[in-house]
Amino acid sequence: MKAITANPETIREVFSKKYIIPDFQRPYSWDNAPCEKLWEDIIDFCEQKETREGSREDSYFLGNIVINPASGAPHEAWEVVDGQQRLTTLLLLIKALHHRAGTVVALERCLRVEDALTTAFTDELRVNSQVISEDRFHLQAIILGDAEKVPKCPLSENYKLFGEKIDQWWQTKGQTAAALNHLILTLLDSVVLLPIHCGSEDDALTIFETINNRGMSLSDADIFKAKLYHNIPKEAQAAFIEDWNALENHDWLFRLLMHILRAQQNDSSKEIGLRAFFTAKKGTLGDYAAIMRSLKIIYAIDSAWYGSHEIFALWQIMETYPNYYWNFPLFVFLHKYGTFDETAWEFALPEARMPEFLELLHATVQYFFIKGLVYNSVNAVRDTIYRVCADIEMERDYLANYSGNIEGGDKVAFAAAIETDRLRRYQRGLVLLCAYLNPNQKKLDFAQFLDGKYDIEHILPRQWNHYDGWTDTLWEEQINLLGNLMPLGKALNIKAKNEFFARKKIEYQKSKVQDALDLLALPEWTPETLGAKQEEKVQRLLDYFQITP
Repeated sequence: MKAITANPETIREVFSKKYIIPDFQRPYSWDNAPCEKLWEDIIDFCEQKETREGSREDSYFLGNIVINPASGAPHEAWEVVDGQQRLTTLLLLIKALHHRAGTVVALERCLRVEDALTTAFTDELRVNSQVISEDRFHLQAIILGDAEKVPKCPLSENYKLFGEKIDQWWQTKGQTAAALNHLILTLLDSVVLLPIHCGSEDDALTIFETINNRGMSLSDADIFKAKLYHNIPKEAQAAFIEDWNALENHDWLFRLLMHILRAQQNDSSKEIGLRAFFTAKKGTLGDYAAIMRSLKIIYAIDSAWYGSHEIFALWQIMETYPNYYWNFPLFVFLHKYGTFDETAWEFALPEARMPEFLELLHATVQYFFIKGLVYNSVNAVRDTIYRVCADIEMERDYLANYSGNIEGGDKVAFAAAIETDRLRRYQRGLVLLCAYLNPNQKKLDFAQFLDGKYDIEHILPRQWNHYDGWTDTLWEEQINLLGNLMPLGKALNIKAKNEFFARKKIEYQKSKVQDALDLLALPEWTPETLGAKQEEKVQRLLDYFQITP
């Protein structure tokens, strides 16, 4: 990291420089509320300064901005990584004051850049927005005197607000030039910002993410959006923005894309940060058409692809898993072998590939739950997943990575763990998987069930009375065993929550979950019946995970 400096500067000093709002920033978004607060704070300070003896040296601190030298721009141009909302709002306030003060050159110097030779004011603003929106045109129109031509937007609304606030305040001061001049000088020379000067954009982003505790931080996708936009021919920019805005969870899409690209490069090394990956790989974001097509494919899979009842059910079960690494091999496979209708944004996996994908999906479920329950650490799965992804793309035996990384001791430990109540973060997923594996469970019914709201039902309730042979000790030992747990629709679970078994069955019979329907034939829920159900469910999982007791 290069040297970082920070010295307080007055508004006059701050706006003696040129600033660029880079295109990866979000559009200007302040509404009236923060502008009203800014105005009230400045007016309060101004009036206190006017009435307090010896207060001329006082200053009002308005916050910090994070900037770095703008590449390819003149020496005095600074790129704003944090503070664009504040700087832009101050520019609107200064313009509103200038509109009423007329010929105050000090204000105009804060608004517009002077010609280096003639010192005449140019049409170049002190704050130049490059944001991918209409901000730049609206801001320029307001500052250069065409505010009435700007449609309703946050910029025009806040400029109007400042004008009204100034008029109301000035009316109370008898519209005297002295009062207005005092306000202008207070703003220019006694209100200060703290510019944090960073040596590079990366340093500025790091500092911003470290100190920012307000609002929404810039995402990696914001940066990538700007870099992609730079590489697009002008005639394609509008279509790009439309496609980009149709996507959701951009950072997640780029994370999946990173692992797809790593696999295509046969890279199974340690994962690096998302921003580091896309900025270090020269040309990766240059092929914007390929990147956008991949993002749309990933989005179509993630948001709309169903596949089959079996695929949907297993995928939903994995959604309960405590980390997201299970996604990567699945998306690598689907991206490699799927088809995509770009007009309809529809993804499909050819029928010939379905059995192969299902085999991968089952192997992924088995690997993650064994490793998760035994080691409870993402470190236990990461390296294997990187190799599986690369082997899928390189058309090698990727399943061998799963089987080769499950030791005999892992299966023994897993088999022992599922017989206990210590299922930890994997309880929900294992209960769902166990219900899915019920040999009489209809796959369509279970897929539809998982597409709704559900909870994990305790057959022996968490609040109970002494009945059917239960004691405090037995209740405590068996309340969270697999045999006492099953998935149940949320509405049914609420009604059945702490009822006696006979009353619970009234709700169970309304369920599409076979584990619930199987209980209807039981007259009561005793320690013995729970024990039998525990043995049955444990055996289902042992069979599925190919573990021999």
